[in-house]
Amino acid sequence: MPPRNKVFDLPQEVREQLNERLVSSGFQGYEALAGWLSERGYNVSKSSVHRYGQDLQEEFEEAMGDVRKTTELARAMASEGEDESGHLIDATARIVQDQLLRISIAMRKAEHEPDVAAKHLSSVTKALADIGRVSLSQKKWAKELRVEVAKEAAEKAETSMATQGMSRAAIDAIKRDILGIA
Repeated sequence: MPPRNKVFDLPQEVREQLNERLVSSGFQGYEALAGWLSERGYNVSKSSVHRYGQDLQEEFEEAMGDVRKTTELARAMASEGEDESGHLIDATARIVQDQLLRISIAMRKAEHEPDVAAKHLSSVTKALADIGRVSLSQKKWAKELRVEVAKEAAEKAETSMATQGMSRAAIDAIKRDILGIA
């Protein structure tokens, strides 16, 4: 087993600064970063910084891929002209549910230490239930928001139509149409 990378021995705040510098430099300039650490009194080789940077870059790209996938899923879930931000929570919940289901399947297949697997499966089940509640709350909030927006639109339309001399029957019919959208 290779020795632990010296970057992990750095204080947390220095490692966070290093992470920021790695991301902002596009994961390049390892020699300069090793020099920056040396100026602060930390003896970490360029190779160690490079290995650490490569691992961080892989994690970063994987996370960014998940963000892109979630955003695309939210965009696909939103109908044309609809704000996709409300669907972002639902899309994230679906992706997390998928991940948790994969974990639970893997745990069921792992036959060693059934007590540990059962405990972890219980945690996964609770997480799935929590995600379901978040998703339902988001959907309820989105529906309430649509109703509120439709009510405001109907009130504005009513005022505008009344000032233009439209009949009460026509105004009421248009309001019903607007409120029926919600």
